Amino acid sequence: MELFPGIAVHFIQSKKFKTNKITMRFTAPLSLDLISGRMLSASMLETANKSYPTAQILKKHLAALYGADLSTHAYRRGQSHLVDVSLTYVRDEFLSKKNVLTSQILELLYQVIFNPLSDEEGFEKSAFEIEKKQLLARLESELEDPFFFAHKELDHLFFQEESMQLVPKDLISRISEETSKTCYSSFQKMLIEDRIDLFFLGDFNEIEVLEILKKFNLTGRKDTVNIQYRQEYSNVLREGIIRKNLGQSILEMGYHSTIGYGDDQKMALLLVNGLLGAFPHSKLFTQVREKEGLAYTVSSYLDPFSGFLRLFAGINRQNRNKARKLMNDQLLNIKNGRFTDAEVNQTKEMIRRTMLLSQDNQDSIIDREYLSIFFGKSILDLDTLIETLEQVDKEAICRAASSLKLQAIYFMEGAE
Repeated sequence: MELFPGIAVHFIQSKKFKTNKITMRFTAPLSLDLISGRMLSASMLETANKSYPTAQILKKHLAALYGADLSTHAYRRGQSHLVDVSLTYVRDEFLSKKNVLTSQILELLYQVIFNPLSDEEGFEKSAFEIEKKQLLARLESELEDPFFFAHKELDHLFFQEESMQLVPKDLISRISEETSKTCYSSFQKMLIEDRIDLFFLGDFNEIEVLEILKKFNLTGRKDTVNIQYRQEYSNVLREGIIRKNLGQSILEMGYHSTIGYGDDQKMALLLVNGLLGAFPHSKLFTQVREKEGLAYTVSSYLDPFSGFLRLFAGINRQNRNKARKLMNDQLLNIKNGRFTDAEVNQTKEMIRRTMLLSQDNQDSIIDREYLSIFFGKSILDLDTLIETLEQVDKEAICRAASSLKLQAIYFMEGAE
């Protein structure tokens, strides 16, 4: 239901969970200049606001709302950047007082969004500096994870679009340069320009909710969001290497695919990833790790919003070329149909189980509703997805695998 151009309300009525969940999702085209300000804004919104000016006071208020939970999340999806502000709270059915909590929760959401901890200059400086320091500390700690570091370096090699290439050190530098004023400007830009979706999952009086939303100071905006990122395949293989004082080396390989999230072949590509490296029975695990003993860790990850398949392994440095060839050979085997019906059926069962389990997760249900905005409700209906999965045959799997071409390789050489 569209409130204004670029602003929509989604009711997902359900009594499956004991809690209701409200998520206000801001979506904008991905931009390197805005990510740091949006991440810090999310942290500021979660911590305090003018009505509840300290973290302790806000926590006390949430406790008074029968243990309600407030959280924020800033992240990339395809060629867009998303910020979620979510509130989870007990449904009226489980309270002695009826029809009171939703209005109080929406009042709190209003305070979080439209009454943040700020002054004429921007976000309140002392609170901002604390959040900035904590965010920088978290990012610095993530850099200590060699796989996280290697993932980001492969991203930098693989993606052609500058906004998709952000490496942690650059992000840390950008966050360090943010001030309470520049961050607040980014937040105001979010409020005015972002696509906004309000999701209500649970048991709601829709008329009452819509009446309360009228007081939210929202106006229409142009909807310029495109979740799916696509880039042309380049014949130039991009390679990177770095030496680090680590006990093991890390090999990462990035494959380009023309198949996107909304394409007919998406399910076949999902099966390729499953056969290749997503599960314990997958070829990378059974052949590279168990049979040949070339890897401590080996797996694959598919990002259907970016046409990107990542293969990665923790190895001894002297096994670099052997591991690279063997990992690539597993994909070649799938392209050439060298896999059994039993492997396909096992992979389908694992994917089916994952889909069914997503029905028990509130965030997954909201996310499916969100994706239906861009890709249509029919391709995201769970029964339809499972039926499509069952219909994928060997030929379709081989076709999807053949869409994958090696685009980038990154090697982190350990000292060992």
